[in-house]
Amino acid sequence: MQDSTLKSRSTPRGQVTLGACLAVTVGAVGVYKAIESLVSPALPIIQAELSATRAEITWVMTGVLLTGPLVTPLISRLADIYDKRKLILAVMSIVATGTLVSSLSFSMQMLIIGQLLQGFGLSLVPLAVGILKDTQPAGITKFGNSLMISAIYGSTAIGMLIAGPIADNFHYTYLFWAPFIALLVLISAAWMLLPPCLPQKSISPSIDFKGLILFAIALGAFLIGLTYAPEWGWSSIQFLSLCALSLVSLASFVWTELNHKDPLVELRVLQSFSVAAGLILMVAAGYSINSFFVSVPMQIQQPSDSGYGLGATATLTSFILVPGVLIGVASPVVTLVEKYVGLAAASIMGPLIMCASFWLAIGSAGSLPMVVASMLCAGIGSGVTITQAMNLMVMGVPEDRVGTFSGLNFVAKAIGATTGAQVVGGILSTTADEASQAPDWNRFVYVFSIGFAICLIALVCAYFGSRSVNRSYKSDPARIN
Repeated sequence: MQDSTLKSRSTPRGQVTLGACLAVTVGAVGVYKAIESLVSPALPIIQAELSATRAEITWVMTGVLLTGPLVTPLISRLADIYDKRKLILAVMSIVATGTLVSSLSFSMQMLIIGQLLQGFGLSLVPLAVGILKDTQPAGITKFGNSLMISAIYGSTAIGMLIAGPIADNFHYTYLFWAPFIALLVLISAAWMLLPPCLPQKSISPSIDFKGLILFAIALGAFLIGLTYAPEWGWSSIQFLSLCALSLVSLASFVWTELNHKDPLVELRVLQSFSVAAGLILMVAAGYSINSFFVSVPMQIQQPSDSGYGLGATATLTSFILVPGVLIGVASPVVTLVEKYVGLAAASIMGPLIMCASFWLAIGSAGSLPMVVASMLCAGIGSGVTITQAMNLMVMGVPEDRVGTFSGLNFVAKAIGATTGAQVVGGILSTTADEASQAPDWNRFVYVFSIGFAICLIALVCAYFGSRSVNRSYKSDPARIN
C-alpha cells in the first residue's frame, strides 16, 4: 500500500489527490478554528436566552476547549498506530455531531454537551500535519503548513465576524448550522479523496489509558473548582478539595508518564529549560487571548450607565474582537526582530506586548479606543509569543524529538486557553439570583491584574529560556547548522 501511494505522487491523478489532501486537511482545521471563535461575541446573548449564570455561560466557550487537551494526546498516539484517514473521518464526524447538538439545543446542558463534542476538533491539527507529511512532497508540505497557519487566523476572524450579525438578528442556534454543513462536505471529500495513511513501521498498539484518566481528573477538577469558587468561596472546603485532587492527580500523571514505556505525553523533553520555558509561553499566550475573548464581550455589552460598559451589540463586539485576531498574522515579524536584536530580545517581545494589553485593559472602563488598543496588543502579543515559543522549543530538543513534541505544544496552548476562559468566567460569575446584574468593575480589574502577573512570569521565563538556548549553542556550535 505504501509503495503504491508513493508511486501515485508522480502521476497526474496523484497530483490531483495531493491537492485534494491539502484542501481537506486545511479545510478541516479551518472549520474547527471557526467553531472555536463563534460563541465569543454571542456569550451575553446566549446567557440571556437561556437564563444562565456567568459561571454556566463560561462552559459554553470552555466546553470546546476542555475536551481538546484531553483527547489530542490520545488521538496523536492512535495516529502512530492506525490509519490517519480513518481517524480524521472519525474526529470530523464527532465534531459534526457536536455542532448538530448545539444547533438543536434548547437548554444549557444540551448546548454544553454539543460544545464538549466539538472540542474533539483540536486533534484535527496534528492529524492534518501527519496526513500532509505522509502524502505530500517536502516542498508542498511546508507550503501546506504555512497555509494551515493562515487558515487558523483567517477562519477565527471570519467566525467572529459573522457570529455577531447572526446573534443579533437570529436565534443563537443558527451559529452552528454553517459549520455543520461545511463538515458534512469535508467528511464526504475526505471519504472519496484521501488516501490511506498507515504508519510507516510497525508500532506496538500500547495506549496509556492510565495517564489519560489521571490527566482528565487533574484538568477537570481544576476547572470545576474555578467555575464554582465564587459561589462556594475561594477558601471553601469544596474548592480546596478539588484543588488538592487536581494536584495529586497531576503528580500521579507526571510519575506515570515518566515511567511508562509509551507515554501519552512525552514529558522527558522538559529536561531542557528552553523547552520548559517554551511551554510556559504557550500556556501564557493561550491564557491571554482567551481571557480577552471572555472578558471583552462581558465588558462592552454592559449598558453605559454601568460606568464601564459601552452598550455594544454582538455585531460591534465582533468588529472589536476580529482585529485582535487578524493582527496575529503579523507575528512572523519576530523572526526579523531576532535577526537584528538577538534571541533574548525577540523572546521577551511577545510577553511585553501581552503585559501592555492587560495594562491598557485596566484603564479601559467606558473607553472604546482603550478596549480596541488592548485587544490589538493581546492579538499581536499572543501571536508573537506562540511563534517564539515554538522556536525556543525546536532549538531545545533533538531533531528526532521535534515531531513528538508538537502534540504537547497544542495541549499546552489549549490548557492555557481553557484556564484563561474559566478563570475569567469564575471571577466575573454571579449567583443565579444575580445573573441579570452587571459584575462590579473591580472584578474586571482583578481579571486583568492576574493576566498581567502571568505575562510577567512568561517574560522572565522567555528571557532565561533564550539565554539557555544561547549557552547550549555556544557549547555546541555544530547545532547551528
